[in-house]
Amino acid sequence: MCTSNGGLLIKILKRTAVFEERDLSGGPPAAQNVKLNVPKKTKLFVDQTMRERESAVTMHRTFQRDLYLLRLNTAREYAKALNNAMNPISTDPMDPLKLSAQVQGIGPTFKLTVNLQNTSLSQASTNLHITFDYDDKLYSFRRTYIPVPMLVPGLNYTFETYIECLNDKGVSDTVKVYVLKENKSVPIITGVISMPVSETLVVV
Repeated sequence: MCTSNGGLLIKILKRTAVFEERDLSGGPPAAQNVKLNVPKKTKLFVDQTMRERESAVTMHRTFQRDLYLLRLNTAREYAKALNNAMNPISTDPMDPLKLSAQVQGIGPTFKLTVNLQNTSLSQASTNLHITFDYDDKLYSFRRTYIPVPMLVPGLNYTFETYIECLNDKGVSDTVKVYVLKENKSVPIITGVISMPVSETLVVV
């Protein structure tokens, strides 16, 4: 083959090659011509279709109203969570923190690990404290107050405490982890932990 620029291309074909005309654009698949086995319309389907056709405007308005209410309730709950700091990520620009917690053990003694990370790029966080809110009839904490050292940005700090379950009836509750700052009445961030059911202590 000679190109328009004067180039020469050589292609080697097999002697047994068979050349066929083929449409490169490609048509519809063969399955498109197969007739579908559509079931017959029942009276219930027809009645439902007629009802939707006659009440289309009302149904659309109801859907829009429910959608607006959903958005409104979501915005209210989000604002409430921000005001009460009931979220694991701080929105305070002075102390941008991220909290995560996990519980280990099968009971009646659990190990609670709290991870704190300063997500700021250059500013360290100081004067922070960790405390817990729990039902003292169900749980007993070995350490209910943990002072937090200066948090350097980008590093993950781990704090541990042990929880003793005082109930052997298979009852569990939630435990709240508060990260507090001095001279502030509202926690910076709050983590809610669902405690697992404690296994019964077997005495041998």
